[in-house]
Amino acid sequence: MSSFSDPPTITHTPTSDTRRWAVLVVVSLGFVMMTVNWFNIAPAFGQIGAEFHVEIPQVALLISAFVAGYGVFHIPAGFLATRLGLRATLVAGMAVEGIAAALSGLADDHTQLMILRTVCGVGASIYAGIGIAAVSVWFSGRMHAFALGIGSATFALGAALGLYTWADVIAMLGWRQALVVSGALCVVVGLVVGVVYRVPPGTDTLTGVRVTREAVRQTLGNRLLWVYGLAFLGGYGAYFTAAQLIRGYGTDERHFASVGAASLLIGLAGIPGSVIAGWVSDRVGRRRLLILVMLALEAVGLLLIPVAGEGWFWVPAFVVGFAFNGCFAVWQTVPGEDWSVNPENIGTAIGLMLTITAVGGFVIPWLFGLIVPVGGYTTAWLFLGVACLVFALIGLAGREPDPRTPDTVPAPSLRVSG
Repeated sequence: MSSFSDPPTITHTPTSDTRRWAVLVVVSLGFVMMTVNWFNIAPAFGQIGAEFHVEIPQVALLISAFVAGYGVFHIPAGFLATRLGLRATLVAGMAVEGIAAALSGLADDHTQLMILRTVCGVGASIYAGIGIAAVSVWFSGRMHAFALGIGSATFALGAALGLYTWADVIAMLGWRQALVVSGALCVVVGLVVGVVYRVPPGTDTLTGVRVTREAVRQTLGNRLLWVYGLAFLGGYGAYFTAAQLIRGYGTDERHFASVGAASLLIGLAGIPGSVIAGWVSDRVGRRRLLILVMLALEAVGLLLIPVAGEGWFWVPAFVVGFAFNGCFAVWQTVPGEDWSVNPENIGTAIGLMLTITAVGGFVIPWLFGLIVPVGGYTTAWLFLGVACLVFALIGLAGREPDPRTPDTVPAPSLRVSG
């Protein structure tokens, strides 16, 4: 057992500079397959309901099953990455999700499918947070938000492929074979990640260390992480509410002839939103400012939804998608950028922040549903915009993330195993 008395540093050489872009490419490819296997079951709902003789409420539970597995495993995934290392954990996440997704195509009944979708969510949870950490350790201080913005853009791309492209695959192969194919591709991409990914030179702790009580305390008790997690809670929950309900609202409540552009753009707008916000944040070096600006912009988009006419209904949808994903790209940099989080604990720190925002992902849509019957849709959309703004104000209590230096990094609380 050898201990570290000096903080781990990341040294960049021409070789590592080439490697970091290869890392970004393969981790982003993993994000694509992670989200394809998240969303590609939605186009199969009709076939699944007919085959298993279940109605829409039971079919919709398949979404909740995945989100349940995804939501509860962020922090354990961080501990797993600390103990096993980033590369092994990335591969494990892809393997768990891919195998569970493929087995979903072999399910005998609705109950088995529910269980497999929950396991699939656990695999996605492992990969999501650790994928962010895997990119952060290579790009911290060097195009950090831009790199994570590209990762966020591929998340949006994967969702679009799962919802739209995979509908054609299901039409050709049937839902069972389509899920087997996507699950197998997920495993293959996981193996590619395992072959290509390496930790940066000089960061031996990222290959696996023992988790200690002090490491847990430094991470889960970190005030900065809690402030930024709570600041994004409202915007996170509001976005997922809008993304899922804007199509039905435009069709059933507003009686618009076509709302397809709005429902598509609220997702695809995240691609330019993530990249542009990340690039701007790296240029100006003001993470908190960009996060708050994007949350304010998202709130404006939400408030415009109930007053937008049919001809420009797509505009607030684009604004919401652009701003949410722009915020998300910059928000992800906080654990990897700040001195208070040791590199080996970045995965756990991201897991904590994602867990906090997951509360918004559950509570905000639930409250929206309670408001509609009482106050109507206009009041409910107003609630989303206000919630986004109110929680964003919590961000004012947090300092700007401060890059780590040898004098500011907390004393290491872990030992290398072996």
